[in-house]
Amino acid sequence: MASFSLGSVLQAHVSEAGGYICKINAEITAASALARPVHKLHIHRRKGGRMTRVNLNVPFSEKDEAKQLGARWDPSSKVWFVPEGVNPHLFQRWLPDPPPDVTIRANSYRVAETEDTCWKCGELTRMYSFLLPAGYQTFEQGEDYIDAWYTNEGASMVSYVTDLLPTVVAHIKSITRHYYLDFSKTTNSSYWMNHCEHCGMKQGDFAMHCEPGGAFFPMDEEDVSSIKLQHVNEPFSCNGSTSYDSLISDL
Repeated sequence: MASFSLGSVLQAHVSEAGGYICKINAEITAASALARPVHKLHIHRRKGGRMTRVNLNVPFSEKDEAKQLGARWDPSSKVWFVPEGVNPHLFQRWLPDPPPDVTIRANSYRVAETEDTCWKCGELTRMYSFLLPAGYQTFEQGEDYIDAWYTNEGASMVSYVTDLLPTVVAHIKSITRHYYLDFSKTTNSSYWMNHCEHCGMKQGDFAMHCEPGGAFFPMDEEDVSSIKLQHVNEPFSCNGSTSYDSLISDL
């Protein structure tokens, strides 16, 4: 597999933290952080948990049929829904599909490698992450309130990784034995994380991916040149968080 310098795919450097947006879900500190996606069926609830409606995916050509069955149109959200008191099972054909087991996927990926200082023992240790090319997809709710796969224009680092595709697991294990699934007290959850090659201490993703100057948050050309990339022409999928900045060009 070919190796590359990150400098060959990065265009400019970031001068302030705002240039690097770290997309970490608010649930990251909760016990359920980064669990497999739960199928919500777009149910809206009032206080007390009483169901008020279920949103529907109704094509324009079928709107009259849905309306005849009792569906109503929400002009502010631009979505058809099942009002309270109407049986949602009448609308099975328009109910949103269950979400997939993973929320991030790509046709290929790169293993990113750099060195950083272990916060515990102070020794330099190798760190690893994944870089996804432009065109990778995330499963999320769009502006139309419909969950779907969305294609991203820029490349992205991936952090807080769970449910990693077995072929990717096999590949990263062939490179290092210090990147593996472990429990984090900070997030109260388990995810794939780096460990110091010398003392074995866990190296959390926040410092590496979300703090300026972190192992995978380069702030200048020197930081950029220290990151090596190994291209893997195989599918990638996982749950986790994506982060991107003006440094990472379209691949």
